[in-house]
Amino acid sequence: MISFYKISSVRTLFLRCISLTYAVALYSLYTQIPGLYGDNGILPAVGQIDQPETKTNILGTLWRNPSLFYFSSNIGLSIVQVGQTFMWFQWDILLLETGFLAIILAPWLPGYTRIPLVQDHISLFLVRWLLFRMMFASGVVKLTSGCDTWWGLTAMPTHYFSQCIPTPLAWFAFQLPTWIHKLSVASTFVIEIPLTFLFFSPSASMRKFTFVNQIFLMIVIMLSGNYNFFNFLYIVLCLSLADDSWIQKKKSFPKQHALIRCFCCLCHVLFYSSLGIIISKLFGIQLNPDFTIDSQIEFTRQSFDLFLSYSVPAGVLLGAVGLFYSILISLYNSLNSNKVLLNLISVIAYAGIGIFIFGTSLPSCTGPLNLTTYDQLPKVVKSWDKATNQFELTGSYGLFRRMTGVGGRPEIVIEGSNSLHGPWLEYSFLYKPGNTSVPPKFCLPHQPRLDWQMWFAALGSYKHNPWFLSLILRLLEGRNEVLNLLDPQSSFAKIPPKFIRAQLYKYTFTELNSGGEDWWIRHYDREYLPPVSLETGLEKILSQQGIIGAKSVTGTGWIPDVLSSFRTLSTQSPPHIQIWSFSWLAIPLIKPFISF
Repeated sequence: MISFYKISSVRTLFLRCISLTYAVALYSLYTQIPGLYGDNGILPAVGQIDQPETKTNILGTLWRNPSLFYFSSNIGLSIVQVGQTFMWFQWDILLLETGFLAIILAPWLPGYTRIPLVQDHISLFLVRWLLFRMMFASGVVKLTSGCDTWWGLTAMPTHYFSQCIPTPLAWFAFQLPTWIHKLSVASTFVIEIPLTFLFFSPSASMRKFTFVNQIFLMIVIMLSGNYNFFNFLYIVLCLSLADDSWIQKKKSFPKQHALIRCFCCLCHVLFYSSLGIIISKLFGIQLNPDFTIDSQIEFTRQSFDLFLSYSVPAGVLLGAVGLFYSILISLYNSLNSNKVLLNLISVIAYAGIGIFIFGTSLPSCTGPLNLTTYDQLPKVVKSWDKATNQFELTGSYGLFRRMTGVGGRPEIVIEGSNSLHGPWLEYSFLYKPGNTSVPPKFCLPHQPRLDWQMWFAALGSYKHNPWFLSLILRLLEGRNEVLNLLDPQSSFAKIPPKFIRAQLYKYTFTELNSGGEDWWIRHYDREYLPPVSLETGLEKILSQQGIIGAKSVTGTGWIPDVLSSFRTLSTQSPPHIQIWSFSWLAIPLIKPFISF
């Protein structure tokens, strides 16, 4: 079969890596289910389970509330639907969307895993389009938010200590000179905004250039912050920029004419030189005699809005052209294959699917970035998006929109006591900051969802986070399922206190030359939750809100018993250690592709 370039090996590598990412994400959640969603957990899942409708209307029920569990135990359930606040993260939606694309990309028959399929280009381009939407939006929203730290290129020092769960290396990054911090922000904008348009380049050299930059940025993020499986998921998405020549041993090809090679090299030199000049002008890059580099944003907010008015529709146009081109390649391959009719039908079907997914993604892609472009979209694609919204086929992305924690990261410290007059002892969490002498920890690729939500809760009030009151109730009751989400050496790990309160502190990293052994400095800010006890009426309040009190539907039999025993065994070591322990088994799945 004649082909422009093959991507069957990239497809196989992508699918194996996505499978591993799903395994990591689900196992990370699995270890936390009893404390988060169990009958005695913070947000019992049973309260979110809808009773199934009559079987005569099962198709309508599945369309409105999709779940395979309607066919098992008569319970309408799915992880996302019962996840509530602990599953409201962008990377959860990104994982769902990627998983749906992986289903389309996967061959239907096992024997075709390493065989080129005529529709491969269409399927893998949809992954590339998702990569573009996610990264371009993440860069744009930092500037459209109007956040002064992003516009002033001063966000990085604050980011290192104010991100949800920093790593120990974040403390060292915090100590870097100011000019490096500013250059880091400028580099982030360059990688996330203009370089994402190279995703659509027909030049493999340009795609490799942006690929290396994207991976470099993600590795830096991984080293300085714990962003669970998202980091690995993004790296896997970057595989959509590749073709088989990137991951296979080079074969001998006929040499190109010297003039053609020189012309291509000249074009690349001109492009990269022009890109460097434009970037240096936009960010005022200037090398000083002491080899430090000055940088500042030289464009205005009005000029950036003008840029978006052109770049957002340009991105949509490039996406449409790229999809059309991938369809043409697939049609060409089908016409030059042995099974012309069968492959032609397959391409037509996948082309229809690709056009539908691309169209469905446009409202969520353009709406948050440029309303003019959104208003100009055909009504039909908006109706597609609205009709399929419950399936989470496409999402709206934009990471680190505003820099929180300027002046200190707000952090909730939960304290318990057997007397209102004290002494009050602190509860310690597995990963989030608490004790100022305890260094930040690595927990990749595990996501401690309670620790993450504690970060969000500190940005507001307990009145807007009813799950926080449920957490306090479970701690007062001494529920082991919830205590397992905390540090096993935490205060009151065995006998619960009579009273619990919550205080709000502002945390920042210590300076390199400050002396002492503390990693953090904290200052008292205010009372977050006044002292409460079991007699306060928390259970009644939470029951009225439907958070607790629903009738249990815990299953019986040998399967629940085995799962319960396995969970008991899994509490013997930290979740991130468990994940890394079994992840090495996936090395044989990936090793055959690492030949470059």
